[in-house]
Amino acid sequence: MNNEINQSPDSTPSPASGRYPRNVYVTAGASLLTDISSEMVIHLVPLFLAGVLKTSTPLIGLIEGMAETTASLTKLVSGYLSDRIGSRKWPTVAGYSLSLLARPLLAVANGWPAIFTARFADRLGKGVRTAPRDAIIADSVSADRRGDAFGFQRAADTLGAFIGLLIAIAVVFWSQQRDAQLERATFTTLAWLSMIPLALAVGLLAWGLREVATAKTAARAPAR
Repeated sequence: MNNEINQSPDSTPSPASGRYPRNVYVTAGASLLTDISSEMVIHLVPLFLAGVLKTSTPLIGLIEGMAETTASLTKLVSGYLSDRIGSRKWPTVAGYSLSLLARPLLAVANGWPAIFTARFADRLGKGVRTAPRDAIIADSVSADRRGDAFGFQRAADTLGAFIGLLIAIAVVFWSQQRDAQLERATFTTLAWLSMIPLALAVGLLAWGLREVATAKTAARAPAR
């Protein structure tokens, strides 16, 4: 009996054509939506800490530094674990979901510990998702198109960041008019609104992303 594995639309690398595989479009869409969400609030967090919560500058720096360090260290572990379990999709979905679950903490935060927890969980989610997401992109395209596919995904990421920043500027201008001091109500509004694109990203990945057959998953497939 031959070993077989169920083939999905993205189970083999794509031919050298102008069209990307499904997984590339899905991850690009998720990146665009996630960066819209992130840029709506990320640059306002230090202003909220300093201006509204009256947090000291060294503590603000410590919060941001620890959050980013968490993301960097988690990438090492998440990549290894996704290889071990032979799954790219669900670690990716889990990472985006963790960032989504952390977002309400920003909206209801009354002190720096809540902000720290939200930032830590958000960056932990980024660390969890980045390696398996990049791996599933690489596995979905032929070797000669990987640079092209990653460039497309990064372009969507950058576009999302630009859109998110424009939304943040528009909301701040509309809600505060000429007041240069960030207000709690403005930050809270943006934090809640930022959950919408992030929730859409999680839904898109859960529905649209496909596992890619690799040598390891093929070896695990039962004989029929």
